[in-house]
Amino acid sequence: MTLKDREKVENWAKGFTKESIPKGLLTLNFVRASGPGGQNVNKVNTKVDMRFIVDDALWLPEYVRDRLKSEESNRVNKNGEYVLTSDRKRTQMANLDDCMDKLHEILLKMAELPKLPDAETLERLERM
Repeated sequence: MTLKDREKVENWAKGFTKESIPKGLLTLNFVRASGPGGQNVNKVNTKVDMRFIVDDALWLPEYVRDRLKSEESNRVNKNGEYVLTSDRKRTQMANLDDCMDKLHEILLKMAELPKLPDAETLERLERM
């Protein structure tokens, strides 16, 4: 990764907020949840199933997409869709908000870059 690419990812991460996630590019499904809700749980579709195709998510830097596919591979299905679900809350909107929070946290984690070696380390490696 070049310094220019690092800079792009760092700038993207600084300006990335939960509100900047394009909801129109996400596929949302609401299904019946097995979680909290009492008698209401059998009547209302409160569980949120959120998906997007990682390779088509051009709103993410390439570095983030690659890390998402490799480090979160258990959430990427065979169609290349990243799948997140939430049924912690009692309402659709609360579960949708929970999913957006999860996605925001995960994407910020994927945007973390490894630290560059300091001058001492580079000098020591050159002497070897």
